[in-house]
Amino acid sequence: MPEDKNFSDSAAPKKSRRVRKVVVTDETPENVNNQKIDRQLKDIYEDDNGHLPDMREIKRASSGSFIAGLFKFFFSIALVAALAWAGFLFLPNAGRFDDSQVDLKIQGPQNFSVGATTTYDIVFKNNQGVNLNKVTLTLNYPAGFSYLSSSLEPKNMGKNEWEIGTLKPHEEKTVQITGNSYGSVGTAISWRALLNYTPENFNSEMQKVATLDIKPDQAPISVAISGLDKVAIGSPSNYTITIKSQDNLANKNVTVSPIFPANFVLTTSSLPLEKNVWNIKASSSTAANQYTIAFSGQFNDSTADASDLKVQVSMADQEANAHYLLAESTLKTELIKNAVIINTAINGSLTDFDSKPGEILNFTVAVKNAGKEDISKAKVQIVVDAPSFKKQSVLSWSDIADKHDGNISGSQISDSIRRASITWDSTKDSELALIKSNAQSNLEFQLPIKNSDQAPWSSVDNYQISVTTTLTYTDKTGATQTITGNSIIINLNSDLALKQKNDISSDSQEREKHDITWILSNTFHTLKNVTVSADLFGDITFASASSTPAGTLSFDPASKHLTWNIPELTENSDVLALPFSVTINKKNPTQNILISKVHLQAQDAVTGKQLEITGNEVSLK
Repeated sequence: MPEDKNFSDSAAPKKSRRVRKVVVTDETPENVNNQKIDRQLKDIYEDDNGHLPDMREIKRASSGSFIAGLFKFFFSIALVAALAWAGFLFLPNAGRFDDSQVDLKIQGPQNFSVGATTTYDIVFKNNQGVNLNKVTLTLNYPAGFSYLSSSLEPKNMGKNEWEIGTLKPHEEKTVQITGNSYGSVGTAISWRALLNYTPENFNSEMQKVATLDIKPDQAPISVAISGLDKVAIGSPSNYTITIKSQDNLANKNVTVSPIFPANFVLTTSSLPLEKNVWNIKASSSTAANQYTIAFSGQFNDSTADASDLKVQVSMADQEANAHYLLAESTLKTELIKNAVIINTAINGSLTDFDSKPGEILNFTVAVKNAGKEDISKAKVQIVVDAPSFKKQSVLSWSDIADKHDGNISGSQISDSIRRASITWDSTKDSELALIKSNAQSNLEFQLPIKNSDQAPWSSVDNYQISVTTTLTYTDKTGATQTITGNSIIINLNSDLALKQKNDISSDSQEREKHDITWILSNTFHTLKNVTVSADLFGDITFASASSTPAGTLSFDPASKHLTWNIPELTENSDVLALPFSVTINKKNPTQNILISKVHLQAQDAVTGKQLEITGNEVSLK
């Protein structure tokens, strides 16, 4: 019995009896697990004072209430999603974004001249009420585009990426790019722009793409191939390639590629053919914007009646390792299987060429029998149509030099053209009586063009001389055959001439003084853009006249380059004289040249040809 503390201490003690508490445990797995659960519940529900709640007050929820709660949860999620989509569709200012409302376009010329400086605008606009962040622009340039500058500085070494930043609602921006455009004439190429951006209510990056197709439709370089349009098989023929450029050819990597048929054999060329191309390099001996290549060759046996000789001019872009086709020309040639041929060359040319008043024309007429049979009774006739004044030819027929003394006859065929013909037969040249197989007979003569003292060139309206040749002979059957040779047109340009006078004296300080006068003369055709230039050397003082007879004179003291520019020089100007002086301040014993060779350039306003004349230098020796 437990001790009752209400008893007094004086009460008689009672003999104590030790009671041993015995705990009986059930260590079966089920009982151990129940005890573990009790401890966990106690840890969860026991308050700070160690009291446990009355478990009789705890009620178990029914399963129906749980399902209802789960239904309410998913219904709430669906309602929120529906409201979000409604705002996106019907409230444009509530964060709506539409990719179609981002504009991107490329503006610029769709056709261009090869090598021209071109400018293109990349325009992009945000047409809606959402900011576009992290906007970047990337361009894929067309092949052959060389970047020069842009309105916004690119961020990369390739000069084709730009960081735009943020494009605000309804904001438009433009990036302008300028460069040189190259390409093969007629071949389409493309610009491609990529605009990357992230809408403010999106986490992913989006992209807009725009393209613009462009095409070079013209080139600053032209080419023409000239030669006989009728050639006998096995007979050598001469050809000329003329390349013209709007700019200095020395500044371009220009190549000319021949495309010849398999039965054509190239025999000679004025420029070495390297890896089947001619590399053009303008030299001081030719006009800076014109170059010619002369070559010869022959057609071998062929079943074809005609064949083409073709040349292509290309420009090389060494940085891009590319070639761009600029121009091409084709000469269609009729192949004559007749073994007898006749060719005429004037001043070494079998084709059209340029000349001017006062020059001498050197004719060579070649008759070749390449057949297996002899021919006889050959007769050669040349017909020359030339400009005239008062029914007189501009050709000085009275001064012809012909050792065979061909028969000459003349007639006026129009108010401005006079015709003359020369005929040779066996009575003039015995070789024409019989021309054996594989033999050739040549006729040569000289014919001057009248100068300005012999003809009033300012009154001459026409400027072309036309030459044709025919051959008649008797073949082995006794039949008479007639063959027409090549035709040649001679274009008469201005008789522009340059003279230079040099009067040497001493000034008041005993310094050597050179009074120079440049003299220009012109009596035939108006000239445009006349330029006379030279370089001065040594320690000198330059002094010009108080006025110039025409145009402007400029002298650069740093480079010592002297230039006289005349916008227009008419045939009525006749003679222009420009005086200036050069005083040697201190002589240099090793100096031999005071003024370089004078370079004169002008354009004939009538024929359109570029003229170039080189004058003498002023020597100190």
